[in-house]
Amino acid sequence: MTGRYWRCWLLAAAVLVTGPVLADCRDLAPARPLPSAEEGQISLATFNLWRLRDARKDSSLDRPLSKAVYQARLEAVARYITRDLRAPALLAVQEVESATVLKALSRAISTAGGPDYKVVLLEGHDPAGMDVGLLYRAPVTLGRHQALFADDRFQRQPLFTRPPLKVEVRTPVAFDLVVVHLRSARDLNQKDWVAPKRRRQAAAIAGWAADQTRPVVVAGDFNSAPDSGRFSEPLEQFENGDLISAWSRLPEKERYSFRHQCRPQALDHIFFSPSLKQHVQKVAVSRGNAGRYDVLYDHDGTRVVSDHDVLGIYLNAGALAD
Repeated sequence: MTGRYWRCWLLAAAVLVTGPVLADCRDLAPARPLPSAEEGQISLATFNLWRLRDARKDSSLDRPLSKAVYQARLEAVARYITRDLRAPALLAVQEVESATVLKALSRAISTAGGPDYKVVLLEGHDPAGMDVGLLYRAPVTLGRHQALFADDRFQRQPLFTRPPLKVEVRTPVAFDLVVVHLRSARDLNQKDWVAPKRRRQAAAIAGWAADQTRPVVVAGDFNSAPDSGRFSEPLEQFENGDLISAWSRLPEKERYSFRHQCRPQALDHIFFSPSLKQHVQKVAVSRGNAGRYDVLYDHDGTRVVSDHDVLGIYLNAGALAD
């Protein structure tokens, strides 16, 4: 499927769900990378990879790329992670098809002059094959990892088609990281089960985090933004708890990672335990992806690599070592 055809299909689908979709937004902020971690810091970021998939058709809903586009996408995303994201030590990712694809991305990053990343990804239940995962590199070491709520049900279906990925980060920072991608708001106002499922997903993760004794970081695409009515309900589960939002460390005009019909939205979030508050030394968000629809779709994600910008935090690693 060509980039232009794929773009037209996506825009037509979006019109049915949300109304007219614009081309590239006006007055976009200039492209801006994440800052590099300073000495003694460990960086953690969350990045929606815009349906990073390979050239093989694995299900009826899978729309594989051509081999040439797949390779070009891997190279473009690898360059972006290395150059624009400054190769975070921990990179929580969403919308990646498989561990095989994530490993291929890791190799592409190394080829592009970046670090040697290891990967964690557990297959979920998404019929389109999209999962959450983690890229991590030295000096980070991990303990156990698991899929949270993988067997939980909602109306005879999995509660999470993309179960949250929990990893035990041991060094040089000690905490539990949960990578999430909550159910989208598609059909939110048409089907009566969508809103309660989204609320229940968020409540399950927030409740789990509240019960933990180790520090917790929850990072990913929440598909929920502040001050947006029913669309905000999953996010409110976290805002009403004890976890701290990384967005609170940035000026209000900077608090967005996505543009819905060109309106800024904070869909991507990082929440952390109060015990980490004094150790989060900096928060930053990239620019250059959100709102650039034409370039993204027309070039198959090889120039602009995602429709999401990237949120990152910087922790004092020495103060938190085991």
